[in-house]
Amino acid sequence: MIAKFSKHVDLNYTLGLMEKLISFKSNPDLGYRTSGSAAEIAAGDFLHEEMKRIGLKNVHKDAVVVDTFEFKRADISYKMANGNIRKFLLSSFQARCLAENEKIKIVYVNKGRDIDYENIDVEGKYVLIDINMVDDWWVNWPITQAKVKKAKGVIIVQVGGYCSWSKDTLGVQDISTTCDLPAFSMTVREAELFKEQLKLQGGEIEAILNADVNIVNNGITNCIIGEIPGKIDEVIYLIGHYDAYFTAFADNASGIGCIMGICKALIEDGYTPDRTLRICLHGAEEWGVEGTRYDWARGATMLVHKHPEWSDTGFLLVNLDGNLINGTASAVRVRTSYEMVEGIEKLGQNIEGNVYPFGTYSPMWTWTESYMYACLGIPTIESFYEGVNFWPSYHSSSDQKDVNDYSDEVFLSSHILYGTILQKFDKLPVRPLDFSALFDKMLDEIDGKIVADSQSLCEKILKAKEVALILKKKNNSFTKIDSVTKKYNKKVGRIFSKIVNELFGIDWFEQYNFIHMRNQNNIHYLTAAIENLKSGNIEKAMDEDLRGVDLCWYGYHFDKHVYDILVDQVIGETAPFTWAKGKVTTIADMWDIGRELQKLRNEGATNYTQVISKLEKEIEVQKNELKEKFATEIDILEKLICMMEDCIKD
Repeated sequence: MIAKFSKHVDLNYTLGLMEKLISFKSNPDLGYRTSGSAAEIAAGDFLHEEMKRIGLKNVHKDAVVVDTFEFKRADISYKMANGNIRKFLLSSFQARCLAENEKIKIVYVNKGRDIDYENIDVEGKYVLIDINMVDDWWVNWPITQAKVKKAKGVIIVQVGGYCSWSKDTLGVQDISTTCDLPAFSMTVREAELFKEQLKLQGGEIEAILNADVNIVNNGITNCIIGEIPGKIDEVIYLIGHYDAYFTAFADNASGIGCIMGICKALIEDGYTPDRTLRICLHGAEEWGVEGTRYDWARGATMLVHKHPEWSDTGFLLVNLDGNLINGTASAVRVRTSYEMVEGIEKLGQNIEGNVYPFGTYSPMWTWTESYMYACLGIPTIESFYEGVNFWPSYHSSSDQKDVNDYSDEVFLSSHILYGTILQKFDKLPVRPLDFSALFDKMLDEIDGKIVADSQSLCEKILKAKEVALILKKKNNSFTKIDSVTKKYNKKVGRIFSKIVNELFGIDWFEQYNFIHMRNQNNIHYLTAAIENLKSGNIEKAMDEDLRGVDLCWYGYHFDKHVYDILVDQVIGETAPFTWAKGKVTTIADMWDIGRELQKLRNEGATNYTQVISKLEKEIEVQKNELKEKFATEIDILEKLICMMEDCIKD
C-alpha cells in the first residue's frame, strides 16, 4: 500500500503549486502574503479551488477574525554628500504608515537602548537601530523605546541572528507590541553606506519616504479546510500555514506544497482511511493580532477556539511548517511531546524512501500552530531536522530555493515520510502515548535542594508513573479500531489536554515546561548571582546569572516605562485574548535591582551588601510561588491518576 502511494508523488506538481502560491503578493518587489491581506485572501481562494480539483472532499473556507496586515510598498531616497541620490527598498514590520514623498529626518541611535538616546534629539524623527534578535532582544523593545522617546518611526538593521544571510538580506519578524509607530527594515549594506553618510552630513539626514502599509483591527482571513473522509468519526489532522513574509520558499510554501502533494498522491492511490484525514491550511500564522507579545499563530488560535468540538474526535496531528527541503541536513527530528517520543520513533523507523535517520525533539514548541491543537487534547508532531542553519534566511528576502540548498531527493523523501506516517497513524487503534515517560521527565525536573518540601510532590509523581505504566500495558494491548478504542481514545485525549493546559505552562520566553520550572529556574539563577556577587564577580552575576531571571536582562537596557508597557501587554487586565492568555501571570520584577547593579558596576563598587539583600528577598518571593506551584501540581497529578485509573478499569 505505502510503496504504491509513493509512486504517485509528483514533485513537478508540488513545485508548480509552490510557484503559484508564491505569486500572490501584496508587495510586487518583496512579496508578503500576510494576515487578511488581499494577497492572502487570493491565495486562500486558489488553495480552496485546488483542494477541490485534486479530489479532496468537504472543502470549505472557515473564516476567522484577525487583525489584517497589508504591506504594499516602502522606499527611501536621500542625497549623499557627493550630490548623488541614493534610493533603496525597505521591508516593513506590522505598522501603519501612508507616506507619499514625505520628508523625514533620520538619526542613528546604535542599539536603541535608553542610554543610546542621551544627548540626541529624536522627537519627530526616524531612528536607525542595529539589532540582533537572537543574542540581544526582540524588536518590540527598541521600537517601544523609540515610541517613548517620541520618535516618528523606526528603521531596523538586523546585524546578526535572524535575517543575516547576506548584507543584501531584508528581514522582518512579528512586532509583538502595538503597531502605531512606523517600523521598517533596511539591509546591512545600505545601512553601512547610510551610516557613512550620516558622519559626513552632521549626524542627521533628510530623506524622502514613500510607504503604504496598514493594520486593520478585527478583519477576516480564511482557513482552508478539506478532507479525505474516513469510516469513523476520529480525525487525523494535517496542517500548515499559507501566509508568508517575502516569498517564503521554505516557510511555508514548502509545507503547503508537501501537504497538497501528499493529498494528491493518496487520492490517486485510491486511499480510503479509517479515520478522516482533515487538512487545515491556516492564514495569519506569522502575525495576526496587535498589542501583545503573543501575536503569532492567530489563524489557528481562532480556528481552534471556534471548534472546541474537535477535542472529542481529534486523534493525532502532523504539522508541516518549514518542511525539510535541504540537501545539507543530517537527520529528520520531528518535534513532539515527551509522551509521544517512544511511539513516534518506532513509527518513523525503516520507512522506505526516507533518506535520513529519523528521531525526535521534545517537548513541544509554542512557536508553531501545533500547540493550539495540543491544547484540545490532540497529540502532535511537527517537521523539523538537524544539520541545517535555517535562521539566517528565516523570515527574510533570502528564503529562496537556492539559498535553502533545495534538493529534489530530500523533498521527495519528505512527501514519502509524512505520507507514510499519516497512514501508519490511521492504522493505530490508539495513540502511541506513554505517560510514564512524562512523569520520569517531571521527576528529573524537581530540584529538592531549592525547596526542601518537594518530597510530597515527588511521591505523587512516582504514584502517577506507577499508574501510567499500567495504562501503557493496556494501551499496548489494543489490536483493532472499534467502539471500545473510540471510547478509550476520548478519555486519553482528555488526559493529554489536562497535561498540556494545566501541568505545563510557559515562561517569559515562551519555553514550554512544567509549571514549577520558571520559579525553580529563577531561584537557581538568583542564588548563583548572589554567590558571584559575594566573590566579587559582578560581571558574571549580571550578564550570565541574572540574564536567566524573567526579563531582568531587558531592564538593564530599556527604561522603566518601556518595561512596564511590555509586561502589561502580557499580564495586564487589558491584554487581548491569545493562545497564551493566562499562561504567564507573574514576573520577578528585577528592573530596580538591575539598574542598581549597573550603577555599582559603572562606579567600580565592591560592596554589594544591599543588593544581595534585595536578591535574597526576591528568592523568598520565588520560593513562595514555587511552593504554590508544587501544591497545584500535586492536585493536578491526583486528578490525572484518577483519570488514568478510569481508563484502566473501563
